[in-house]
Order: sequence, then structure tokens, then C-alpha cells
Amino acid sequence: MSTDATTQGARLEEERLLHGLITRGLLAEEEVQECRQALAPGQGVSELLRELVKRGYLTVSQGRRVLRNLDALLQQQIPGYLLLEKLGEGSMGAVYKAKQISVDRLVAVKILKPSLAANTGYINRFLREAKIAAQLSSNNIVQAIDAGAAGKLYYFVMEYVQGRTIKQELETGRVFDEKEAVEIVLQVAQALEHAHRRGLVHRDVKPANIILTTDGIVKLADLGLARHTHDRELNKVEQGLTIGTPFYIAPELIQLKTEPDIRADIYSLGATLYQMVTGQPPFPYQDVRKVLLGHLREKPKPPDQINPDLSPGLCEVIERMMAKEREKRYQTPAGVIVDLECLLRGEPPKLARESSSRQQQRLEALRSLAEAETVEAEARDVQYEPPKSSSLTFAWIGLLLLSLLLNVYLLFFR
Repeated sequence: MSTDATTQGARLEEERLLHGLITRGLLAEEEVQECRQALAPGQGVSELLRELVKRGYLTVSQGRRVLRNLDALLQQQIPGYLLLEKLGEGSMGAVYKAKQISVDRLVAVKILKPSLAANTGYINRFLREAKIAAQLSSNNIVQAIDAGAAGKLYYFVMEYVQGRTIKQELETGRVFDEKEAVEIVLQVAQALEHAHRRGLVHRDVKPANIILTTDGIVKLADLGLARHTHDRELNKVEQGLTIGTPFYIAPELIQLKTEPDIRADIYSLGATLYQMVTGQPPFPYQDVRKVLLGHLREKPKPPDQINPDLSPGLCEVIERMMAKEREKRYQTPAGVIVDLECLLRGEPPKLARESSSRQQQRLEALRSLAEAETVEAEARDVQYEPPKSSSLTFAWIGLLLLSLLLNVYLLFFR
């Protein structure tokens, strides 16, 4: 085994040990942080235990008991799952690559920070994410598998997705080609339409939450801020809060005063698309306050002024998605999907220039047309049966001709 692999394995064992000690109430997070600063990672669990005893965080007898039960602490902290590797850490908790033992498959396990597990509000929010994810079944959304608690350990098991996020790609300095960006954002819009039809809003659409899988499928991740559109109790709790990530947040989510809906996600997706094709967020300030004020008051620099290779149609779509007033945006992801598909066919967007009411009328007309074409196709597949009465057929033809002549007269002579 290589030195790097050995060091990585030692680090993972250290993480598991520390996590096990925290969840059992033997260590506080502050003590763990101090220990991490004093001891370089990858030294191994024995050295880590010596440091904990040396600092007085564990007694000698506790250290010996931990060594005796080390396998149990390092292996199955969550019944049925074996933690393999730490993938990342956020404000709510850490995410691990793990094996679901019963079916021998890889999964991702999100574990709530032990320091937050004593707070009912954080526990409810954590479990709400799992319940909301379980309501969704789309190929473009990371799937929920399981959730629960093992002692003081709260966990959420989800599909393990191999790939890279849009954020990781952008951090390399990459600017996406227009066609590829549209194809990616189209799949995210389809995920949002799926959520919208179930009365859900994501509220944190951003490059870090969009995964490009190794097999070419786009996945929307992290439903930590997701909620039902009409959640009156949550409205009371969140009144006046700012919900979302500053670079991509919709204006109405800044100091929340109105019930959020899917149009906030459309704005955030527009801001993400803007960055994908220009290489910078719409309001690229260092100061968070200036970024938020930009969303509220400023118009972003037209994307084609940053990247002249962009088509006018794409710029119109981005502008519509990022309208300050949500009434002036696309009203549902279905409208975004229509215009992105137009761009992929080399056509101008159908809905970007229209008023919201006219946009909805046009969308309904397009849907009706699609349904009519489906019915017509199905009718062609039905075996033809000759009419029983030829005279009845001629009568119908006569009526149709009369109706056509009447319509022509009304159109041109009135």
C-alpha cells in the first residue's frame, strides 16, 4: 500500500474515532479542534488517544476502554452501514462515503454535527430534509434512501453520486461552452419542475449543489433548505431571515417577507447559468452586503459583454430568469425548459420576451399542441375501419366545408 493511501486510511480512522467519542459524550467539539491543531493528521488512532489522555480530555481508564472497543467505534457507528471515507463537511454536518452492508452498495451518509444534535430545531430541520428528499423521484435529483438516529447520532442516507460539481469545474477557471451549459441547466430545470409539481422549492440552487456525474447525468443535491411552498408554521419561524447563498439568492429571499416559491429557484438557476458562461457571478463583489444589495437594486452586467461568443437568445433567457420582480420571471420551470430547448435547436426563445400572463397562455397552447400531436399519433396506430354508411360520411364532409367557408367569410369580410 502506498504512503498516501496509508495516511488517508489513518486520517479516516482518526475521524471515525473522534466522531464516536463525541457522539458518546466523551469529548466536546472544542476539545477535538484543539487536539487537531496540536497533532498532525494521519498519525494514527494510538497517537491520537495518547494526545487526548495527555491533555486530560480522557482519563487513562477511558483511553484503555476505547482501545479495547476500538473496532466497534471505527466500524459500525450507524447500524447497517460501514463508513469508508469523509467526502466533505458543511455547517450542519459531515458527509461520508459508506457501504450499505445488507445489499453491498455504496451510499452517501450525512451525519448531523453532535453539537447541533442537542437542539430540537436543528434535528427537525435535518430530518425534514430527508422527508422532503423522499418525496422526490427524479433521475436529476439525488435520491433519499434512509434516515434515522443511532443513539445521539442523527443520519441521512442517500444515493452516492460519482462526479464533480459545477463549483469544482468553475474553480479551475473553466468557462462553459454555451451549448453544454444549456444542456446542464436544462436537466436542473427538469429537476425543479419535478419538485414544483409536488409543491416544493429548493432555495439553494447553486454550482456547489449541481453534480455532473461520470455517465453524463446532472444531479441536483442538498435539500437542506428545501420546503413546501405553503408552510405557514415555517413562514412564521423564517420571517425576516435571509435564506440562501449570497451569490445566487433571489431578491425576495433576502430578509424574507413573502412566501417563497419556485420562482426563487428559477432566479438562482439563472445566476448559476450566468456564472457558467461568463466565469463570474452576476454580482462579483467581495463584500456580502454589496452582493445582496446588487440582487436587490442593480442590473448585472450583460453576459455577452463579458463573453461575446454568447447568443442573444441565451442572454434573453438569463435576463428573464433573473428579473428582480418574480412576476416578471418565468413563472414555472416548464417555461425555462421550453426556451432552453429552443436554444438547443438553434431557434430564438419563445417565451423570454412575453409578459407573464401571455407566457402562461403560450405555454398552455404548446402543451395542448403536444397533447394533440400525441392523440393524432395514437389515432394513426389504431386499425382503420371503413364507415358503415357512405352517405353519413358525405354529410359530415359537407358540414365541414360549410364551416370552413363561414370562417373564411368572417375573417376577411367583417
